Amino acid sequence: MSLVKRPRTLKMAPPGFHVVKRHIKISENGIKYFVKAHLRKNRVKQAILLPENILYLYWHGDQDYPRLGAVAGFPEYSELDSVIQFWLDYWREQGLPFPKDLTPLHIKVLIAKESSFRTKADPKVKESSAYGLTQITNTTRQDLRGETRNNTMSLRDYYIDLDRKDLEDPVISIAAGVRWISYKYSSLPKDAKKDTFNTFKNYYHYRDGKEYAQKIFDMYNDSIGSRILK
Repeated sequence: MSLVKRPRTLKMAPPGFHVVKRHIKISENGIKYFVKAHLRKNRVKQAILLPENILYLYWHGDQDYPRLGAVAGFPEYSELDSVIQFWLDYWREQGLPFPKDLTPLHIKVLIAKESSFRTKADPKVKESSAYGLTQITNTTRQDLRGETRNNTMSLRDYYIDLDRKDLEDPVISIAAGVRWISYKYSSLPKDAKKDTFNTFKNYYHYRDGKEYAQKIFDMYNDSIGSRILK
């Protein structure tokens, strides 16, 4: 069963527009009628990506990327390879910072560690709101849309506004996850080495994330090693 499916045309909209879903209107003389789904220009000029914008960017963009190979212990899930590489390229082109040693395979391994390639929640973790391939939490969704929490704001630009259900789509979940990796890199402590290992520590929680990051790096090395042995 394919994880990545192209949505219908009216599920997508270029940045700056949003999809108005099919709905009922009532005329002046009280007659009910259906209005077809259509696109409408955003009233707010603030740069923010909605789910329909994320889908539009990917499905109208370059998807010709090489295969990354399997993460050790998992099926290959090669359909995710172009999605991962597209969003890493996209966010870099926007000028967002990433560690120099970060590779697309690192991100695929992070997905394996976070969700075991499940597109919903981890059934074993009942108390968490984490959802989707990159396990974005409700709190992270607030941060991604630029909401102020505890009198601080995590992101200053390149916002993403998502509902939890939207994260079931791998294209949307990976777009959000890669954006969040950039933030976790840029928010590393001043005395921390600016590399992928510490970024993954911070993706979990910088003070307690060493074991988490090490597991990702072990999985990464196992994945590379199994390829060499073949």
